[in-house]
Amino acid sequence: MYNSKRRLFLKKVIKLIFIVISFSFISSVLAFLKPKNPKKKPYRFFEIPSDKIPKEGVKRVDIAIDEEKTVKVFLVKHNNSLIALSPVCTHLGCFVNFDRNINEFVCPCHGGRYNIEGKVIKGPPQKNLQRFPIKIKNNKILVGIKI
Repeated sequence: MYNSKRRLFLKKVIKLIFIVISFSFISSVLAFLKPKNPKKKPYRFFEIPSDKIPKEGVKRVDIAIDEEKTVKVFLVKHNNSLIALSPVCTHLGCFVNFDRNINEFVCPCHGGRYNIEGKVIKGPPQKNLQRFPIKIKNNKILVGIKI
């Protein structure tokens, strides 16, 4: 009788140890697979060549991040200010296009529309286009992108 209680106790201890090890392994794997929070990444600023800056209206610019990677940005010159906007629709991540006839950004996936400043004017998107920060340093225009 004493041996059976002892065996039962040892089985429960071994089972508990196995459960603890399994949970710690699973949680470490999930933590590794979880994507990094892009909001915590700092902005890296990239120079925009002066010939790429629009005198008025909208111009799509490819910014070279490194030798292999480029990021597309819409530069908007409107009301004497320069705005840098992400071309990614905030609804499902499609790339928006700028329609010069109606002076709006249009998402080809679900018909979302944004005004020239990137603000939602027709759903389904609920959020405005993301704005990138702009700095002027040594008479050069720099756009900040989180990479």
